[in-house]
Amino acid sequence: MQKYTKYLFFISFFLSLLSLYVIERGGKEIYPFFSWKLFTSPSGSEKFEEQYRLYRVDGNDTIRILYKPTAIYDENNLALIVGFYGKKIEKNENREGSVEKMKIFMKSYQPEYKNLLLYKESFNPWDLGTSVFKIKKTLITRL
Repeated sequence: MQKYTKYLFFISFFLSLLSLYVIERGGKEIYPFFSWKLFTSPSGSEKFEEQYRLYRVDGNDTIRILYKPTAIYDENNLALIVGFYGKKIEKNENREGSVEKMKIFMKSYQPEYKNLLLYKESFNPWDLGTSVFKIKKTLITRL
């Protein structure tokens, strides 16, 4: 395997540049190792994962808001922003200010969404795809 390392490096480098080019042109990422998240926070490296997610209230239903890329934000940026303010709100670090900033952010991202709920979702990534996979939801606040 060591004799192929040099070739694998150049192939990976080329595919990363190609992926960058495709993303700059508005396409989707074609090479999974291009993403920084794969190296900094791979799912499954821990047995416990927490994420902050937004839900909208529609009648008696709560519907999870999916991260859709915009001209300004991609999916990773949206998850990071919600996670950043979600953690501040949960830990009561300038809670009112963080709630207000989250509302402003959501107005710029999806202005049609009203009656939002911020939840913390906890789960074990190792159980993903199995019949025992469960997500524990904890309501943090109403936005």
